[in-house]
Amino acid sequence: MTERYGIDVRWGLREDEVCIAELLELNGMPRWVAFEERFIVAEERGKMLAVLGYRTVSKWLLLGILVTDPWVEERPLATTLYTGAVTLAWEAGIGEVHAQPGHYVDYPCEVGYRWRRGGWRKNTALPSGGRPELPAGGWCRVFALLGAVSVPFFRGFHN
Repeated sequence: MTERYGIDVRWGLREDEVCIAELLELNGMPRWVAFEERFIVAEERGKMLAVLGYRTVSKWLLLGILVTDPWVEERPLATTLYTGAVTLAWEAGIGEVHAQPGHYVDYPCEVGYRWRRGGWRKNTALPSGGRPELPAGGWCRVFALLGAVSVPFFRGFHN
């Protein structure tokens, strides 16, 4: 669980489904979605304020629909959820977070996601504000500083 601006961000639980269904219904969405999908939850003092749909594929966390309480300002909740999603993914060992373009186009950008190949992405190798730990020395440190090294592919000669 992460906390920002007094808002707790955590993985949704089965016990949250009824509250998520009510939040979806307030936004004109069908209640059944809460029971079929998975969500990251933002709450303040036990009151659910917003949810962010997600699914996982390999080492990616794919973020989906953002739903907020209609009587609460959306921007701080959205940015808190997108930041919290990266932290939760990092804690779970997930390598990258992807957010698809939608009505929230600038929210991921505000918290450090970068636009690449048709969507917002954020690498979780660096927890928010953290610095990477480099190996002590030698070739491992050189590769860590340079990143992936490209090796050309040479074809053999054919007779």
